[in-house]
Amino acid sequence: MVTSVNGSSLAALLAQENAQANRTSTTATPAGADTNTDSSQDPAVIYSGSNDPSVNAILSVQDSLNKAASISDVGLSAGGTIADLLATMREKVVAAQTNSTPDQQSALNDDYQQLLQTVDQIAGSASFQGVTMLNGASSSDLQFNAGLSGNTTLSLTPQDFTTAGPVVGLAGTDLTGSSDDLASLLDQVDQASSSVATQLGQMGGQSDQIQAQLGVVSQLQSSLAGAGGTTDLSADTARLQALSVQQMLSGQSSGVANQAPQALLSLFRDD
Repeated sequence: MVTSVNGSSLAALLAQENAQANRTSTTATPAGADTNTDSSQDPAVIYSGSNDPSVNAILSVQDSLNKAASISDVGLSAGGTIADLLATMREKVVAAQTNSTPDQQSALNDDYQQLLQTVDQIAGSASFQGVTMLNGASSSDLQFNAGLSGNTTLSLTPQDFTTAGPVVGLAGTDLTGSSDDLASLLDQVDQASSSVATQLGQMGGQSDQIQAQLGVVSQLQSSLAGAGGTTDLSADTARLQALSVQQMLSGQSSGVANQAPQALLSLFRDD
């Protein structure tokens, strides 16, 4: 395990160094060389010009859009689960209308109250990197960089799917009332389901915009690579790979430290 993990780390770091060395050798001007040559054929000039997207700009936009996509995916998944819970709650209300004995209503109400708590738990836990989407913590849209010039943004609209929020609005309800109370509660649950579906539709539309923009940026990255930007892309890719390996190693540092002495000793062991 020590050899494979450290080997991956060294490979990624060496790839980074080699790519950076290649970039330096490509963009460096030899002594005595003519500096008045046509710069339109120089990839380093093309990708650093003010009118052309740089690799760093593409990576920055991709990072922003990937974060937006992850936040959106978490929100949509949690929202879908809440929609399913509301459907189950409706079944409990209908069952309470047809089962009038106190014991039956009490059992159904216990289930109903547990479902209310679960809705709040899911709405509160739907977060990615500390950004929540369904607990009403934010009243303004989340903005994400979507353009290479930094002037274009895409938005995600946070929702409040808690039981006390305006979308669901079922906090404090129960199944212990009269038949008229249960009929009114059934209407409330149906309205909550309809409202959640509407907001999920809006979230889905925003998610589609993010995915479409990600596709455009990915195509641009591929075009740059094919047009001569491979050196820069390789360097930045190697840098990201190295960081990824370092993050992986940080979680395994104690295990590697414990095994390292044994691995070293094996080098000096006589067969």
